[in-house]
Amino acid sequence: MSLILHLDPEAPSPLYLQVQRRIRGLIQEGEWRPGVRLPAVPELAQRFAVHRLTVLKALLGLKRTGWVQTVPGRGSFVAPRLPEAAAHRVAEEPFPFEGSGVPVRDGELGPWLGETLERAQDRQLVSFSAGFPPWDLLPGDALRRLHIEVMRDLGPEAWSYAAPAGHPPYLEAVSRWLASEGEPIAQGWGIRATQGAQSGLALVLEALTVPGDAVLVESPCYVGLLALIRAMGREALPVPVDRQGLDPDRLASALQRGDAKILFTVPSFHNPTGMTLTKARRERILAMTRRHGVAVVEDETYGDLRFAGSPIPSFRCLPDSDHVIHIGSFSKSLAAGLRLGYLIAQGNLLRRLAPLQEVHSIALPTLSQAVVARFLDSGGFKRHVSKLRRALKERRDAMVESILATFPHGTQVTEPKGGMHLWVVLPEGFSALDLHRAALDQGLSFAPGPLFFKDGRGTNCLRLNFSTHPPATTREAIRRLARILPVHELTCGPAAV
Repeated sequence: MSLILHLDPEAPSPLYLQVQRRIRGLIQEGEWRPGVRLPAVPELAQRFAVHRLTVLKALLGLKRTGWVQTVPGRGSFVAPRLPEAAAHRVAEEPFPFEGSGVPVRDGELGPWLGETLERAQDRQLVSFSAGFPPWDLLPGDALRRLHIEVMRDLGPEAWSYAAPAGHPPYLEAVSRWLASEGEPIAQGWGIRATQGAQSGLALVLEALTVPGDAVLVESPCYVGLLALIRAMGREALPVPVDRQGLDPDRLASALQRGDAKILFTVPSFHNPTGMTLTKARRERILAMTRRHGVAVVEDETYGDLRFAGSPIPSFRCLPDSDHVIHIGSFSKSLAAGLRLGYLIAQGNLLRRLAPLQEVHSIALPTLSQAVVARFLDSGGFKRHVSKLRRALKERRDAMVESILATFPHGTQVTEPKGGMHLWVVLPEGFSALDLHRAALDQGLSFAPGPLFFKDGRGTNCLRLNFSTHPPATTREAIRRLARILPVHELTCGPAAV
């Protein structure tokens, strides 16, 4: 073994997980055989050029997953009997997020969106399905105090209609928050309050298209958007996503059809894969859609949840972005039950959206807007988000570590730098739907891949929400899920491949 085992500090994986993989790989390759004593921590730290605490954290994960044993006073040893699961590949290179092209049968999925939300309320179920802020990390006490303060300070105004565009203090507070994050609202642009991001997506779709119109979506795509497009009688045109986000070459081909009105994208911590669209691709996509007269709707619901890497400017903050509609929400970063978000666009676009929004909702509740405004301006939201980001990173690491240690050979998994979800592609021949049915019987749940495709492909894919449970719960649940997998391999022969 060479003296220095180089790691990549810029990779999405934290250094300790990279050390884990390298040690596990050396064990699998026979460099260190079962029962052999590993080099001491200081020596490993020198070989990997990392701090000793990084090595200790890596060894702890290897011990937890059965690769290493520690003998007090003697050091760490390769386990005499190694785990069966091995040789996973994290998405360091592009891989087919779409998984198997064999679609599900008609009617096999059912009304998944509503069922997912209902299952998320079941405290007896360990669910990785829906993406909510973790219950144990909600700023409940702070929000409770603020509701009391705001009701006292506003008096009867707390129960009256807000302005149709939104409660002015809320809109001003959101604008200040965005500016503090390096994304001010430019001159000529405006902001309106929405009932979460979903309401904003529906508003744009209804205002800028008519039944039968084509709209461009990512593939895989946020399940709520696909359901919305179907319900409103529009046609979804899928464009594949890879490790760098939406594929601009495939988008160029789709734009050549000339009939698309809108492109919907989740550019930061994409739902469902967790990937982030690079700045270079954002600039190229912006130029292409501008030439073709296609509006870009960026859903930045997860934008506040970056816990690794450097921020990338949103579409609306890039030059020549006057055809962009930006949608944000506090459903993921604060509390889903608030149902509060915002929409930012050029004045002419806002004027097209405003009449339709006012017909649908008249106005949003004043109280919740005033509470969030005060939370933003007091610094409470900033402190909460900092804590939430740290927790999300810890929970992502726990889930990735467990998948790598327990899932079948050939499994592929993304490692998002933020957000709440990651994407798993099982080897060909495995069925996420069969696994889900078996998992429910064991008190487990996740979102099967076919939900996120217009044509029901991705039958060997699954989306896992890593945010909901503490690391210990996640590790145990992933181990339980992995134990179900081998008995649900398909045996349909070549037709299923």
